[in-house]
Amino acid sequence: MFIKLYKINKRQTTEGSQFYLTEITVNASQISFMSENTEMKSLLNEGKLDLDLNQNANFTDLRLHNSNDITVIGSMSFIESKILKDKKTLLRG
Repeated sequence: MFIKLYKINKRQTTEGSQFYLTEITVNASQISFMSENTEMKSLLNEGKLDLDLNQNANFTDLRLHNSNDITVIGSMSFIESKILKDKKTLLRG
C-alpha cells in the first residue's frame, strides 16, 4: 500500500540552508522504522524553516529498507494512522 506524504528537502546556498517541500508516495511496507525529528521542530519554532507551516507541525524521520532516511511532515501517530487507514480486517462470524 502506498501513502502520500510531504518530504522536507534541504538545499545549501551561499546564504545558508534553504528548505523546500516535495510530495512523495511511499510504499508503507518499505518503512523500517520511524522516529520523531525534534531538530526540524526547533528550526520551525525559531523561524528558520521558510515553508509557511503551522507552528504546531510535527516532523518524522522515516528509514526505508534501502537505508534511505527521509524527513516528512506529520507526527508518528499521524503517519501510522495513514498506514492503517486502508487496512481492513475480516471478522469471522
